[in-house]
Amino acid sequence: MQRFALRLVVTAILLSLPASGFAEVPYGIPLKPDPPIAVDGDLGDWAGVPNALEINQPAQAVLGAGAWSGAQDMSGVVQLAWRQEYLFVAARVTDDIHRPEQPTAETPQGDHVQITIDLQPATETDRIEFGAGQFQLALSPGRFTRSADSLTDDAPKAVCLKPVGLDMSGVQVAAARTEHGWTLEAAIPWSALGVTPVQDLPVNVEVGLSDADGSDALQESLLTSGTRAWELKRTRLRPMVLTGSDGNPSAISIPLLDALEIAQGQTSTLHFDASPVPTGWQAVLRFWARLDTKVVAGYTPCLHLVFNEQSLSGERLLNKELRVKGRAGQVSSMYAGERLTVFYSPDFDSPTEHPYYGLTGGVVPCLFEVDVTDLIKPGANELVFRNDAAASVQNMLHVGRGTLVYQVPSLEATEKSGPPTGPIPTIAPRQELRTNYTAEVLPDAKILLKFAATQVVVESQFSTPKPEWVHGSNDYFSHQRRIEQRDEGVVVYDTFTNKTTENLPIMHRHQAKLGDSLARLWLAGLEKPSRTGESRLPANCTTFGAADSWGLGFVASDDVFRVHCTNYADDGSIGLADNNLVLPPGATYTAEWILVPVEAPDYYRFINTARRFMGANFLIDGGFAFLRADRLTEAWSDDRLQRFLEYKNPKYVCASIGSNYKGRYSHGTAFQQVDHTGYPRGFERWRRLYPEVSCLVYFHCFLDVTDEAEMQFHDARTLRANGSQANYGEEHQRLFLPMTGNSYGAAIEKNVEIIFDKLGADGVYWDEHEYSNEQYHYGEPWDQISGDIDPKSMQIRGLKSSVTLLTEDWRVDLAKYIQSRGPLIGNGAPYTRAMASLNFPCFVETGAITNCTLSHLYSPIALGDHLTEHSQQDAYETMLAALDYGCVYYWYNDMTVTPTHKTLTSQMFPITPLEIHAGYLIGEERIVTKLSGTYGWGDDSRHELHVYNDKGEEVPDFDAPFTENEGVTWTELRLAEDWSAAIERRKNQ
Repeated sequence: MQRFALRLVVTAILLSLPASGFAEVPYGIPLKPDPPIAVDGDLGDWAGVPNALEINQPAQAVLGAGAWSGAQDMSGVVQLAWRQEYLFVAARVTDDIHRPEQPTAETPQGDHVQITIDLQPATETDRIEFGAGQFQLALSPGRFTRSADSLTDDAPKAVCLKPVGLDMSGVQVAAARTEHGWTLEAAIPWSALGVTPVQDLPVNVEVGLSDADGSDALQESLLTSGTRAWELKRTRLRPMVLTGSDGNPSAISIPLLDALEIAQGQTSTLHFDASPVPTGWQAVLRFWARLDTKVVAGYTPCLHLVFNEQSLSGERLLNKELRVKGRAGQVSSMYAGERLTVFYSPDFDSPTEHPYYGLTGGVVPCLFEVDVTDLIKPGANELVFRNDAAASVQNMLHVGRGTLVYQVPSLEATEKSGPPTGPIPTIAPRQELRTNYTAEVLPDAKILLKFAATQVVVESQFSTPKPEWVHGSNDYFSHQRRIEQRDEGVVVYDTFTNKTTENLPIMHRHQAKLGDSLARLWLAGLEKPSRTGESRLPANCTTFGAADSWGLGFVASDDVFRVHCTNYADDGSIGLADNNLVLPPGATYTAEWILVPVEAPDYYRFINTARRFMGANFLIDGGFAFLRADRLTEAWSDDRLQRFLEYKNPKYVCASIGSNYKGRYSHGTAFQQVDHTGYPRGFERWRRLYPEVSCLVYFHCFLDVTDEAEMQFHDARTLRANGSQANYGEEHQRLFLPMTGNSYGAAIEKNVEIIFDKLGADGVYWDEHEYSNEQYHYGEPWDQISGDIDPKSMQIRGLKSSVTLLTEDWRVDLAKYIQSRGPLIGNGAPYTRAMASLNFPCFVETGAITNCTLSHLYSPIALGDHLTEHSQQDAYETMLAALDYGCVYYWYNDMTVTPTHKTLTSQMFPITPLEIHAGYLIGEERIVTKLSGTYGWGDDSRHELHVYNDKGEEVPDFDAPFTENEGVTWTELRLAEDWSAAIERRKNQ
């Protein structure tokens, strides 16, 4: 079925408030908590109900003022309350002469309480007459008799005067005579009024007391809670709102829309009138949004809102932080520039409870609350919804349940916490890198670990095509195990040899059954509160389970196992597996993995041990920043450019490739066809203004955007399982396999030569150097090790190749060549030993700050968040967030983040990590921290301290005692909230 794009325009429907508006805070109709009101005429239940309305002033005699002789003639106090079932009314009336005749539908008669209600105050505001949604009710106390004769009793009763004929049989009314008048209670079903009550619902109301003293019991005077001359008009009603039990209005919710559907690239425009915002309140657009899919999936920034010609960016979101943690441990950015993040879902509610995509902290994924206080106008307003998803995202954007909310702003702490005054921890790197444990190889591929007063059995199993799971050699393959006990853990070597004449699938799994002892779980560095799940992230191929006083970690360490690895936990068991191993006939492969017993339930204790096993602690010699070399930066003055460089203080500055190839970024061989003259000019200027800079240029080895690439490099296409060529989201963004001997490898190498020889760069920034977008290639050549295996039949479903393994030789050779010419910086941790051994700094992108965990087995560097950083303060906050994961920081945004002063990055480098922790990083040369503590290296070195306040500004002469105890020096550092510090180590000569 062909689907046509829809551009929906909504104009001037039920979306406005009464012209009189409410510049002041409206009256609150309080919730009556348990027990509910007993409608019996006894007002004792109302003692604690706030917000009574007094009706006793001459100005309130809006009809028949001449017949009203004063408060003793007719006056009273009226109270309102609500519960889910009813609107409650109570009146304590002073009345010297009681005339009980019931009012009729045509004419108000006798003594009674009148209540006029507008339950659709935002509907048809140009109509001031009563109509749909408005009600005039008369509540009569009757004669106060209790005989069985209905003709004489004249019981309390509710009559609907407008609209005539409305069924009031469900209304409960009771009354009682008092010494000076009477009391009345009523419970009006919301169902009779056609409303489902919710807190913050606007309900405009006026209450009145009708007096009839004459013998004919006709209305002589009417006193109301308002003071305008009587007329039955909507404009006289007082704005009210359903509140909590305290009666304090915190919000008013006015309906705007039911549902919209907006196709990619299309808009929907809404026009509505609004009243002034109550003094001290804020105006909020509240709605739900999703991208239509059959099942809950991920998310993408796609919703662009324009309100009164002003784009609404993520900083206006009130119900979501810029970054929100998911149940699976991931952190999601809630916006990107002017686009808000929208989740893929079949409905608005499913993502809320989803075990993976659901968000923690009570954040509702599909709900948006956007502050428009400074933009809303009394009268006409315009709201535009645009589906600004990428062209490749053709899902329909659904928007629904839209309301305009006036609300009391949430109270936020005006002052951040100061420095601690009590005990603070002593922090230094571990001095003895040894764990007290024993390891014993048992039959059936088991290993017994004893440590921390406990023992754990690690069990391994291997699949065969029979199908069955086995624990050692069999008819299909031979298995040999060797372990190597090191100071901090065990390296396990499992060697498999294919004994058949066919390609042989072997799934191998290794796990420890911790049962109820498993108190906490981390997979790929992300804590899993459910203590179950799995991860397939080669950058952090770790599983760590913690008991109350100890922990056990698994690490896949050889290239194949790391690339194939699944880290998992289920039903109290933790482990790691390779579910993609396929051996050719007669082939031998050795899987290497590491068991790390930890004498504390501490992920960072484990990951620091794993880092030492993986050789991850090498020198990060300087900072980094992106800075385009084009007409935009050429327009900068020398002073601005110099301040940009000095304040960001990078050793490496990288120029991008630009979007100058047919409007596309010049990825791949397109880079060889564009103008490069801006690079040398930019580099000359950078070096002149900031002589210590090293100039880099962007390079990507897998992506090509030229139209002829598909045919030109046909032998190097990255293929999907269906045989189509993989791309980066757009058809022209084709992916290729650079390999020694194929066409694309030879062609893309020329970009590096251009960078050095033509552009005069000092080095290369290599984006996505391990793979891009697609981890596997389905086609020739085969990597001789990978395949899809059916988990039930244990048979090969098809062969595939790891892009990382297939291109490994070519990439290592090129990386070595780049390093022979100058510096190399990468995006993403290397997955293989050969690449990792080159020790070039690599960062991770932080669109989700939890991506920092993907740096935990290599250089712990977080790139700034291009989605949420729009100022130096934003960048500083990302630095602090990165420190929560033990990472230092590289600058990202150039045009949007121009610093005004040096900040923490000026003292982050050089640094050779020794340990990373939540909140700080200990290096050979310095400690970078956001936490209070007494810091040192366990030696007699001198310390130079640099402290930064919550604005990222250095604080000179900060008071931090430097002490020496038994030849070991310490800096006592007490930091206020969002302060940070770098302690530089000065070794004694």
